[in-house]
Amino acid sequence: MNTEPIKTRVGQAGWTDHRHFGMSVFNEMAGTTTTTGLIALAATGRKMGEEDCRMLDDIAVILTVADPRIYPLKLVRLASAYGDPLAGMAAAVAAMQGALVGPRIAQDTAHWLKQLKEETNQTTEGIIKGFQELLKQGRLSGFGVPFRQEDERAVALKKRVTARNRHTGPYWKLQKTVSDYLKETKGIPANVGLPIAALSLDMGLNPDTLAALYTGLTINVFLANAVEGAEQAPQQLRCLPESTVEYIGREPRESEVAPSLQTPLG
Repeated sequence: MNTEPIKTRVGQAGWTDHRHFGMSVFNEMAGTTTTTGLIALAATGRKMGEEDCRMLDDIAVILTVADPRIYPLKLVRLASAYGDPLAGMAAAVAAMQGALVGPRIAQDTAHWLKQLKEETNQTTEGIIKGFQELLKQGRLSGFGVPFRQEDERAVALKKRVTARNRHTGPYWKLQKTVSDYLKETKGIPANVGLPIAALSLDMGLNPDTLAALYTGLTINVFLANAVEGAEQAPQQLRCLPESTVEYIGREPRESEVAPSLQTPLG
């Protein structure tokens, strides 16, 4: 068994002060760090500048779609119906693992945007040619808007980007080029994952951190449904018919002590 100590850069508890990513919590961070800054620091290991944090604030607000009919908010409601909002929160975070929703879409999109910028001639013609090659490899995340002509969140985000003068970044220009091209040639609009990915790369963020970052920044959406779901605790969610529930796991086995007792193992 490996007994080497596990090193951490996250934090250290002290007697009169604590350290977080090497900074004094009381003397360096208190009064200068926002909640957005804390979440970004936790996900990326970077202390973000004030202007970047404000842009992240805008993204978090625009991603606030708390309709409980949307997955994984349905799962939040189901878990919190048993009376504890924290159970709903835990279910939501667990469900985000690999889920093809906003945070993961932004992460996957950032990867191919970065590849496109690094591997192609950055003229308009070069970008389009490189983008066409990527399209041949299969569907790209960041495009497609179900049931409507455009993603209203992307429209709102573009307004905030312009207001904050963030529309001159290299990745922002890149995403606009490919977005306009696909809309004009195929009629396929970009969803909000594409501009979020571009903004994140222009802020110097690592694509691999984006799913965790934006899950953290939209925790308010989960929290609102978890709290209300626990308050309502609807009977119809706590007593679902067996026909609506599917068990996924190991096959049931007979107990050696009570052969008639069937115990599914998770």
